[in-house]
Amino acid sequence: MAEQPVCFITGGASGIGAACVRRFAQAGYRVGFGDVQLDKGRGLANAIGAGALFVPLDVRHESDFAAAVQAVVARFGRLDCLVNNAAISGVLGPIAQVPMEEYDYTCAVVQRSVFIGTQLAAQVMQPQRSGAIVNIASIAGITGGAGPHVYSACKAAVIALTQSVALELAESGIRVNAVAPGNIETPIHTGVTDERWTTRMARIRPLHADDQAIDRMGQPEEIAHAVAWLASDAASYVTGHTLVVDGGFTAGRPWRKQPGHWRELHRTKRGSAQ
Repeated sequence: MAEQPVCFITGGASGIGAACVRRFAQAGYRVGFGDVQLDKGRGLANAIGAGALFVPLDVRHESDFAAAVQAVVARFGRLDCLVNNAAISGVLGPIAQVPMEEYDYTCAVVQRSVFIGTQLAAQVMQPQRSGAIVNIASIAGITGGAGPHVYSACKAAVIALTQSVALELAESGIRVNAVAPGNIETPIHTGVTDERWTTRMARIRPLHADDQAIDRMGQPEEIAHAVAWLASDAASYVTGHTLVVDGGFTAGRPWRKQPGHWRELHRTKRGSAQ
């Protein structure tokens, strides 16, 4: 019987990260995951059982990240997949008013952590001559107006890094891809990770329901399915790709929100052609 594959997920205690932890465990992976949310992380690991390992992790610090990867490899013996998921919405506000210390903090969590994680994963995976890295990007890194300035810039950098590193690591049998979620129901929209996020999400949900062609916000599990597919052998010929999972947000303005005369002209033309 083939050895169970091993995945490590950052920011795995809640939101998309927690959905990925559960999805990879269901797919037969042994799963290591890290987060600064210690109680949530330990609770999720206990719920999954012996095939899961939670490690405290602040992705801003290279030494913490290295220790976390080492702990996963020591426990499970290998690393087949890394999901760089940890992120925050980061500093908000007009460009002229962004404090540089908050800029640096946001970049450290959202973009620098992806670089660190990818570097550490490559060090483990290259001797194996196999592996998959999946970075969680965002539609904010693809189109304007979908996120705050610094967050958007960092997510665009994640996409560029994904493409660049994919070209190098393909020669070591390692695939590197990204997923760009749209409006997903996670705590990042609410600014809190405790029980208050449910109440806040109930207020936010209707505001985003009409943003995309599919008239609802997405669920973390829908992103986890895309991540798991990119990590699997079913995507063995896919690398350097950013898979957009956004309900049609980046495709354009939903048809129901198009100017009425467009729809009327369409009907008129159809009638004249018959």
